[in-house]
Amino acid sequence: MSKIEKLLIRGIRSFNPDVYSEDNVITFLTPLTLIVGPNGSGKTTIIECLKYATTGDLPPNSKGGAFIHDPKIANETEVKAQIKLKFSNLSGNQLVATRSIQSTQKKNSITQKTLESVLMYKDPKTGDQKSISSRCAELDTEIPYQLGVSKAILENVIFCHQEDSNWPLSEPSILKKKFDDIFASTKYTKVIDNIKNLRKEQLINIKLENQKIGFLEKDKFKAESLRTAQTVAKEKVQQIKERLSDLERNEIDEISEEIGNIEEKLKEVDKLEDLLKHNNYEKSIADKEIKELSANIKILNGT
Repeated sequence: MSKIEKLLIRGIRSFNPDVYSEDNVITFLTPLTLIVGPNGSGKTTIIECLKYATTGDLPPNSKGGAFIHDPKIANETEVKAQIKLKFSNLSGNQLVATRSIQSTQKKNSITQKTLESVLMYKDPKTGDQKSISSRCAELDTEIPYQLGVSKAILENVIFCHQEDSNWPLSEPSILKKKFDDIFASTKYTKVIDNIKNLRKEQLINIKLENQKIGFLEKDKFKAESLRTAQTVAKEKVQQIKERLSDLERNEIDEISEEIGNIEEKLKEVDKLEDLLKHNNYEKSIADKEIKELSANIKILNGT
């Protein structure tokens, strides 16, 4: 549980602006601290400082340096005011928020400006001192977050200024805005609208994705059909190759057999040619002998 531990007020309204003074430190007790005192003793100022330290909002009617110690009373042309708040966050870690503002006395007026604000804390893992330093923008969000309380509740409930404490009796429109801020109904409505828009977008995306799934299923079916057809075609090609191989093998065997037959026939032809030559030779010899015998017979017949 978060809790406020100490508050230092310096240079705010009637509080001493002396930087060396330690009299302006208030220690808060747990679970309750009562702030009592006569009128003008600074009770409201303490609440204003708590509100300013936690939210960064100045109290009503504080323009023109009214929230800061008057430079004329201090006999100074410039007064630097500072508020330090030591508190524990929801995790029990201690933090110190420091907000500084300055009031300057000019010829005919008093001007006020906000100086740099710092939030100091210890890193729970390393123990190193760290800080968030800015011109209040980050602190106005970070401190309520660390306290675990929204800024609207800090402004309108916990540290509500007495001049604004009658806001529950305000006009309906103002009252509605206050309650919307306190209960964050505007943020809730925005979140609901964002969720509806996101849901609508997601439904459209789901519809598109379902369409893609349908197309992908068709493509998958086509791919499977093509794979099946490819497998069948490969099997057919393999069968045809095997048949061609068998046919080539058979044709080669047949041609080889025919060549063998032709070679045998050629050998027989060669033999016949040789025999024919031999017979022709013998025939020529026989014809020669016949001629010689015929000549001899003629000679014998003549005698």
